[in-house]
Amino acid sequence: MQLTKVFISGFKSISNDVPQLICFHENLTTFIGSNGTGKSTVMEALCKLFSVDQSLRTISHNDFYHNDEESETDKTLIIEAWFHFPEPCEGQLSIPPLIEHLTFDDEAGELIFRVRLEATLSYELNPLGDIEENVWILNCCDKDPDESDMTKCSSAVRNSIQLNYVPANRDPLIQLKYSSKAVLGRLLKAIEWSGDYKKLLEEQANALNLLTDTNPALSEIADAINKSWRSVYKGRYLSQAQLKFPISNIDEILKLLQLQFNPNELGNRVSVDRLSDGQKSLVYFSLIKAMFDIDRKTRKLLSEGKECNFNHEKIRLPIFSMICLEEPENHLSPHYLGRIISLVKEYGSYDFCQVIISSHSASILSRIEPEQIRHFRLDNESKCTIVCELSLPDDKDEHSKFVKEAVKAYPEIYFSKLVIFGEGDSEEIILQELIEMYSKNIDANCISVVPLGGRHVNYFWRLLNSLKIPYITLLDLDIDRNGGGFGRMKYAVEQIITHGSSDSIYVNNSIIKIIPPWDSPNNPLSFSINYNVGKADEASRVLLSELEECNVFYSSPLDIDYSMINAFPDIYCSKDNAYSEQGPNLVPLGKEKTLIDAVLKSGNTGIRYNFGDGYLKKFLWYRYRFLSNKSKPASHLRMLSLIKDQYSEGEIIKKLPPELTRLLDKVVKIAEEIIE
Repeated sequence: MQLTKVFISGFKSISNDVPQLICFHENLTTFIGSNGTGKSTVMEALCKLFSVDQSLRTISHNDFYHNDEESETDKTLIIEAWFHFPEPCEGQLSIPPLIEHLTFDDEAGELIFRVRLEATLSYELNPLGDIEENVWILNCCDKDPDESDMTKCSSAVRNSIQLNYVPANRDPLIQLKYSSKAVLGRLLKAIEWSGDYKKLLEEQANALNLLTDTNPALSEIADAINKSWRSVYKGRYLSQAQLKFPISNIDEILKLLQLQFNPNELGNRVSVDRLSDGQKSLVYFSLIKAMFDIDRKTRKLLSEGKECNFNHEKIRLPIFSMICLEEPENHLSPHYLGRIISLVKEYGSYDFCQVIISSHSASILSRIEPEQIRHFRLDNESKCTIVCELSLPDDKDEHSKFVKEAVKAYPEIYFSKLVIFGEGDSEEIILQELIEMYSKNIDANCISVVPLGGRHVNYFWRLLNSLKIPYITLLDLDIDRNGGGFGRMKYAVEQIITHGSSDSIYVNNSIIKIIPPWDSPNNPLSFSINYNVGKADEASRVLLSELEECNVFYSSPLDIDYSMINAFPDIYCSKDNAYSEQGPNLVPLGKEKTLIDAVLKSGNTGIRYNFGDGYLKKFLWYRYRFLSNKSKPASHLRMLSLIKDQYSEGEIIKKLPPELTRLLDKVVKIAEEIIE
């Protein structure tokens, strides 16, 4: 049995007008998104249906989607869970007991079990609002079922599906109480005591109480209290006051059980309340894991007809169980998170178990497969929660592995308000520095600069389009390099059209055949296309400018490394004496082609474009700094430090390559439009 999807409408941050259908991975599903986007809302919705804590099932006024314009109008909410039944292992039942009223899903071609909670908030007879709720089993696949297709869900069926909610603030002491909703209490209450052992415990407890009667000091205290009590209280009942240990029966004895750890630095025992916050979180996880291990072992023994240590009626083994784990990274150092993820993955691997996690941790997300992620955001217009899966290449696609690994490598993408894609590490270093100069704090504005390489950037456009996260792309123009110039521009146009990442009327299918080949003598920077040829309102548009309107920018004429050399030749083309640089060897006369081939690489057209005054000197330093064994990021960090020492921020901004200035202006514009 597995939870496949949940439909939510009108619950907390999920509106009735934009209900959400969340599909779940078979073992583990991870909710990600910025704070306040509704991750906890979905977990709480599942709690309303199946939580083991009855207090979390109650529907309150605050559970209904609230719109300021409709503060006291009648409201409705729906929370619906769909389960299916995968092929069972040998010797197991396909459909668990208690599950009835199944229906056939024509779309999926399988039997499903639908449970729906419906609640209404009415102000008709009560100005404070009356809440009515019902839980139904649906016997059809229709979105709006008839009453004839709805059957009341019994408590037995509802309680047989158990959800354990592990909140972000974890206090293990709550789970160590002797109560039916605490982990330890549930297990202790279910112990199958043998008559002799239970009797022995109670006899030992009574013997302990007899000691209080024989101790002179305790007897004197008890007599004094009793005498004072009888002088002020003359009732017929409760007339005797005694000092006793509260352990007259097995339940009272078990209430005194305490989880302890030893040894501490002094060799003593330590109770849970003395542990650190991180250690308390680990204790909480250990308790949950212990409960499910015992559940699984008991289930196995019962299925084999063997004796076990727990009463099967009292332990209430579920037919299906879930853990909702909220922000497991809280209070824990990163190296513990791998253990927690391994723990929940093991739990989710069993046929009757499933795990849901919400997280902001890059360390956790790097251990989660992209297919298991559900992204949460707030819609800019309606301000309600939107949930979607990641749009990824098909597993059969040769690029699938690259994209999935890159997404795992840069999980900050998911939490960004704006993403800037660059070709490599140089863009990451330079753009982060320049954005800070533009007074746009990267962290405060949730801006991510991600070096992914232009060859695969189209897949990330599709991914971010699906997540509705704005993005800007900075690619290399590579003029006079093999496939560069118009070749790079044509590639971008094709991908923009394919992935629908722009509403531009000028970047469309009609211009693809007009774009010259990569080795055309035309200048890519000034190449324009005439629209409406022969008409009075004929429009001529520079292709590079139209691509920038689509948020695709190019470092020209080659890449960002050469652009920075062009902008700051006095820094990049000089020895860094503090670093004991020797500088490049001069090129002998007549050997310039060797240098040009080294910079423009194999298959180049030779120098046709104006690479700036003194380009041979710049090529020489380009090769020295960026094509030798030196680290590009380290070189840029040192050069940027020298630039900041020599120029003010205002002077640096004025000297920047024009394409970077335009890109930064676009960053500022988008950042100001983003709503938190």
